[in-house]
Amino acid sequence: MSFKFTMEPRVSYLSELLKEIYEGFLKIPRFQRDLVWKPQQQRDLLCSIFEGLPIGALLVWNTRLTNITVYDRIGPFPVRKDVVTSTNLYLMDGLQRLSTLYGTLIYPVDEVEFSQREVAKVKDLSVYCDLTAEDVENLFLFESELDSSLKLRSKYIYMPLSLVFKSKELLRFQRTIPTGRDDLLDRSDAIVTAFKNYKIPVIPLESDDQALVTKSFERINSRGTVMTEAHMLNALSYSDEFDLLSSIERNREIFLEGVSRWRGIDSEFVLMLLKLKLGFELYSKDTDKLAKNIDNNAVSDVFRAIYKLATFAESHLSIEAPGEFPYRLQMLGIASAFMDRPRANSIRLKAWFYITTYANSFGTTARNSQRALSDLKGYLDSGFLAWTLNHKPAVQSLKGLQVNSNAARTKALVLALRKQYARGLDLLEFDFHKKLTPMVPKQFKSRNRRAGFYFLLNSDDYRTFELGDLSKDELAAHFISARAKKYYDSGNYSAFASEREQLMFEYEKDALIIPSATRAKFHDIITFD
Repeated sequence: MSFKFTMEPRVSYLSELLKEIYEGFLKIPRFQRDLVWKPQQQRDLLCSIFEGLPIGALLVWNTRLTNITVYDRIGPFPVRKDVVTSTNLYLMDGLQRLSTLYGTLIYPVDEVEFSQREVAKVKDLSVYCDLTAEDVENLFLFESELDSSLKLRSKYIYMPLSLVFKSKELLRFQRTIPTGRDDLLDRSDAIVTAFKNYKIPVIPLESDDQALVTKSFERINSRGTVMTEAHMLNALSYSDEFDLLSSIERNREIFLEGVSRWRGIDSEFVLMLLKLKLGFELYSKDTDKLAKNIDNNAVSDVFRAIYKLATFAESHLSIEAPGEFPYRLQMLGIASAFMDRPRANSIRLKAWFYITTYANSFGTTARNSQRALSDLKGYLDSGFLAWTLNHKPAVQSLKGLQVNSNAARTKALVLALRKQYARGLDLLEFDFHKKLTPMVPKQFKSRNRRAGFYFLLNSDDYRTFELGDLSKDELAAHFISARAKKYYDSGNYSAFASEREQLMFEYEKDALIIPSATRAKFHDIITFD
């Protein structure tokens, strides 16, 4: 009988869960991340347990599948991975919590020898309880926070948290507490009781349908750490010769060192490029087949393309970082073009970028996005950009546009402001080192967030910015005509904004959109609102 997708919660004692990890019954799949929590997050977790507050449910996957590789460590501590059972139980969500608790509470350090680097990590998880602490926030101290001489002189005050589940060692420690200090003994007992009696909800997903579990896994959030398809793929493709996540980080260092603003490009973008590189559909969830084709060479090719994307973006588009692209899929299209064609035509790529930016190629459906990427391939081959999307390529004007920093139309406007700023001041290219960003000067702060009130400024300019102090070239660089200046001087700010919006939109059309459409033989198709 095949498994069904079920979610029947159970409640387990903390001690039982940690024992399942130690004995190898609860496995840590390689689609999980290593321990990344900071000390304060770990401390907050311990405080919550002491106070009896909920720390969230754990999610586990119960399956008969055997193709999921697992870690042999949790944090710096070895765990068994050779336990054979009729079904496998994998931890899907909760690794950061259980890693913290496993390392601070139960791992028998004396059973294994650690390297010098691992010893440091073990010490990072050595926690002491200050039995004299007046509040819970100061109850738990990491070894690095504790003065060694003080710990030695007042040893009975600082109880190792690792004694909670070790009855003999705990009793030995409690016997060191001086007679008459029942308050310390009571606090010690209270800590032990809190952790021994603590229960955690566990939600099992019982399924042999890997695609279904992958979809569930992608939608899980664990205290701000998003679990992704890349982590599932890492588990499926792992071998002694290949670790996907390690390969990604290694190639990130190799190829993106010289483009620092791109080093944070996320693994999901890398995964999408890998899919295209290996001939898979962009939104394919067939990670099992993808895992069989992926290797270090493919990852290197992807990061080589990302580097070319970064240098192209700065040289041709005045874009310095991934978040400045109007659409994320534009990055995907350009990087994919460099993978397929190492000498891809930069002029055509630039034209495609502006057309897809203003014609809203990626703002509707996944099917349209896939079509837009396919159209790019045809354009690079033929020089003619087809339009196979199911909506007309109409350009939105700036009239009355309310600025939203995350909106594609706003990002397009920022790029136009950069181009004009460089042109107006007779610069060869936009100077990123000036750190100019779109801001509303103080004199317009009480107005609405319409495009006509936005200027490229840095923090110093913002404090002193006055239109009356600008030179003729500076006025031109900010899209301020003689008429707009008159509106401003007379206090007619609404007309001033309208005039600037018209000038900015005309510049977008004349300098960016129409030349791009003409180059792509697209000028008879695109329309303007």
